[in-house]
Amino acid sequence: MSSKLSILFFSFIFIGFCEQSAGQIISDQQRINIEEQVDSLFHQSIIAAERLEYDQLSRGVDDRHKAGFIVNGSYFTQYDSLMNSLKTKSQRIVKQLITIQQEKITVLSDRIALLNAYGDTKVEVNDGNTFIAKFFWSFVYEKIGEDWKVIQSHQSSIR
Repeated sequence: MSSKLSILFFSFIFIGFCEQSAGQIISDQQRINIEEQVDSLFHQSIIAAERLEYDQLSRGVDDRHKAGFIVNGSYFTQYDSLMNSLKTKSQRIVKQLITIQQEKITVLSDRIALLNAYGDTKVEVNDGNTFIAKFFWSFVYEKIGEDWKVIQSHQSSIR
């Protein structure tokens, strides 16, 4: 009996190594369309962030999964708490300019895409001082209905 179980066990392992496993097949045209849609939304979000338009920025987010948002080591379980924190911290900001140095979109399926970016932000505060910070961002986008929305993010900056 034990030899039959051993043969069965090794057969499953062998089949597992031999069988090709693949994710969802996406055509090049589908991938390009998704990349363009996500890229467009990302750059609209950058414009809203530069203008400190939080309502506009929030339109691109869906928190139904409660996946969480990480900003500079702080974990926010809900998007609303992240927005409240950002609004409080940005009260002294007069304007900001965000420059993307590199961006990469990875399409995982017809409904999920990742966007990673890094760059610089130049911030001017109300006392006239300015500072520049490097940032690193990762966003998970999900197609919800007909729209792409951020469902999770990780953002870090270094001054």
